[in-house]
Amino acid sequence: MFEPKFTYTDKIVNYIAEIASAKEVISNAKIIPLYDTKLKQDALIRSSHYSTSIEGNPLNLDEVETLIKNNQKPTTKAEQEVLNYFNVLNHLDQYSDKVISQDTILSVHKDLTKDLLRNPEYEGKFRDTPVVIGNLHTKEINYVPPDAYKVPYLVDELLDWLNNTADEMYPVIIAGILHYELVRIHPFVDGNGRTSRLMATLILSVHKFNINDYFTLDEYYNQDRQAYVDALNSADKNHNLTNWLEYFCGGVLYSINKVKSEVLKLGEITSKYDKTIQLTPNEISVLTLLEEKGHIQNKDIQEMLNITPQASYKIIKKLKNKELIESRGKGRNTEYHLIKH
Repeated sequence: MFEPKFTYTDKIVNYIAEIASAKEVISNAKIIPLYDTKLKQDALIRSSHYSTSIEGNPLNLDEVETLIKNNQKPTTKAEQEVLNYFNVLNHLDQYSDKVISQDTILSVHKDLTKDLLRNPEYEGKFRDTPVVIGNLHTKEINYVPPDAYKVPYLVDELLDWLNNTADEMYPVIIAGILHYELVRIHPFVDGNGRTSRLMATLILSVHKFNINDYFTLDEYYNQDRQAYVDALNSADKNHNLTNWLEYFCGGVLYSINKVKSEVLKLGEITSKYDKTIQLTPNEISVLTLLEEKGHIQNKDIQEMLNITPQASYKIIKKLKNKELIESRGKGRNTEYHLIKH
């Protein structure tokens, strides 16, 4: 029977209190639909980049954003890996209801590793061979996961705990434990890290803790990969998850505070313009861009909203009629500035 071993340290308790406070702020914020969509899309793109980057994917954030936004077909393994992650994350709610099963984990893994594994038979299948975790160059072995024959039983024990006992815990703690334990068991020949991170995200979503899908942890892991690895390794010797959960909760707080800061900023801008004149979400976005940059051109609006030049000019004309912006220059050099009232 699986029973996680850890202590609620002062650090963990304080993290949880701060996380709950930030979550409350975000949940109560009034975000217009356009900003809501943008926050969700940005979170999906960042997660798809950072989680695959941890595993050595060479694509940078701009390349990932272009790949996803342009709906490009993958031409390399690196692009396939990113798009697989994005597609799973984008349809996360399709993988499970309240109960997480072996099929849930296998389905996530199958879709994550589509067209990536040397042997396609291992897509969505528990390993039947031994694996070791170490450095290929130095031949140093850092960790030897459980024997392959134990994997189905260990996963079953974990899921039994998850579906019958874990509800008594705070969702962030549940997600952290699941993340670590799946990495420890290492159920697959490849894709264990990505699967573990996605399953932790799924747990947060099941428990309504994904904060409107604005939330991503992968950037935190990627900014100091060694700290991420060290935190995971800290529990391997005595199976005490305290240090790992301190790290995990700290990461959740870091990530949720970034969302909180962005949401408060957008809420302030939305409130400012809503009180002065009736505006559409696109018009508010243009004004926001102007506040950030000082001046913009038609092409900036097209890129931000993904619209045609004609549609952009319509927005500009309406904002000029409302005496909120003015144009300076002519032709292609025309710039638009806020009118100071």
